[in-house]
Amino acid sequence: MNMLEFEAYHPIIKVLVSQFDMDSTGLENLHEQLLGYRHEPKKLKELLIKYKLTSETLYQQALAAYYDLEYQETIEEAPAAKEFTSMIPIRYAKRFMFFPVRWQKGILEVAVDDPAESQAMDDLGRRCKCHVQALVTTPQSLLDLINRSYDESSASTADAVDQLDTVEEFESIMGIEEPEDLLEATDEEPVKRLVNSLLWQAAKEEASDIHIDPAPGETQVRYRIDGILHQITIIPRQVHVTVVNRIKVMSRLDIAQKGLPQDGRSMVLIAGKKIDIRVSTIPTVHGEKIVMRLLYQDEKLMKLEHLGLLPEVLQPYQKMIQRSGGIVLVTGPTGSGKTTTLYATLACIDHRSRNVITIEEPVEYKLAGYSQIEVNPKLGLTFAHSLRSVLRQDPDVIMVGEMRDSETAQIAIQAALTGHLVFSTVHTNSAPATVTRLIDMGIEPFLVSSTIIGILSQRLVRKICPDCRNAYEAHPEELRELGINHTSSEPIKLFKGTGCGNCRETGYRGRIGVHELLIINDRVKNVIMTNSDSQAIKQKAVVEGMKTLKMDGTDKALKGFTTAEEVLTVTYEDESEGFSFS
Repeated sequence: MNMLEFEAYHPIIKVLVSQFDMDSTGLENLHEQLLGYRHEPKKLKELLIKYKLTSETLYQQALAAYYDLEYQETIEEAPAAKEFTSMIPIRYAKRFMFFPVRWQKGILEVAVDDPAESQAMDDLGRRCKCHVQALVTTPQSLLDLINRSYDESSASTADAVDQLDTVEEFESIMGIEEPEDLLEATDEEPVKRLVNSLLWQAAKEEASDIHIDPAPGETQVRYRIDGILHQITIIPRQVHVTVVNRIKVMSRLDIAQKGLPQDGRSMVLIAGKKIDIRVSTIPTVHGEKIVMRLLYQDEKLMKLEHLGLLPEVLQPYQKMIQRSGGIVLVTGPTGSGKTTTLYATLACIDHRSRNVITIEEPVEYKLAGYSQIEVNPKLGLTFAHSLRSVLRQDPDVIMVGEMRDSETAQIAIQAALTGHLVFSTVHTNSAPATVTRLIDMGIEPFLVSSTIIGILSQRLVRKICPDCRNAYEAHPEELRELGINHTSSEPIKLFKGTGCGNCRETGYRGRIGVHELLIINDRVKNVIMTNSDSQAIKQKAVVEGMKTLKMDGTDKALKGFTTAEEVLTVTYEDESEGFSFS
């Protein structure tokens, strides 16, 4: 197509072809639709992206070039100004997709995703009595700016608690509709504002759980961040019941039932992020205690490479999960990241060419392309029952959330023997102990040795904050506890965080896994067949090259990922042989 033929289309087509190297040959098949979208740029954009003729980033750059405006892909450095958030309601900003960025030489710069939509900017110019200049960015960058601005300008949890003046203010909270986004909530209900504030602050802190603990004189609110509970605020004792009732209403629990434990769930939207909240209540002598587990649904699945697996563990594990049959187990205590590892493992499997079915309690992350089953023991849908049914669905890969009883283990073994690849978890302290646990559950040693491909045991340790990390000369006692036999005069360096504003003065930020991978090779199989003792299996595995949890943790401490204290805390039962440094 020549440039004259583009005149019948929207002018942005010409800009994309001439300045941004869009392939014009792909336009010929879309001729009729392009003509129809001449005056509908949003549909035109969707069409071009759908057929991969351009990307959203290039389209936005072309828009900026067409209107002779500045383009910025990200606007993260823009400060959140309360003068803008107090002037423009968040719903209005999201509806018209615009938000002020900065004042510059008497001109108000406003980020937009479509400069043709000028109504909101004209209104803003008249209200501020100034000239408004558009700045083109991507829709996602603009939404991030809007959410961040209103998030930072919202009342803090402490402010929300201060507004809880009297119990009379909270006579009824039944039948209150959930807001589309908690940052958009404009309710005058003090308790609702408090609960919303607790949720969005927890999301901002990337907390995994919220604990609401009643006491005789007050109610304590704590967040679990990086596996550690931190006190966030104190709620007046007289409004504890009202706060509990509000959370019960959100999660569809019986507010009249206060003497029995209850479990519920709720889905909320916070700053554009979908968060699945699992709510658990239990009666205590001081009132009902609530724990809310936060599952961030919009986050992309982590990759195995990002879980902290060292090459000597990652490479053999990746080979295991590409096998056509057998069982791969991930073990560790509650909260050790087993589910995250399993989801990262499933992400490595091509679900388009293989039928992947998961059986979970509950389904924590909903994955497109995978068949996910949520067990319901009340209806008789147990792991074992589900697994039997799944075997009739022509599966290639099966993920069982937990191998908790002999029946489930027996069915999983049979599935592996008939050519299925099975992933599951077991609650044991180490990889070798898992073999002993399965045999104690009634599985014959020859079945364990012939079906188990490998066992990955893991723990989570806190990572040293990169902003305040410092090296120091390790004390001989530290080295001894880590199992390091240091014979050289050269000192060994370890690392720790001194504490800063970015890590809440803890010295830690984020977590990383510590792993041991037991590969069931012929030599290990022989030990399993003759001696199912976990210590004997461990000794043979170490001879075969297995790094224990303590060895892996010590490696990570020496590399500066975590501290010696963290490693020793999670590997206290590991009496592995030490390293030698000369």
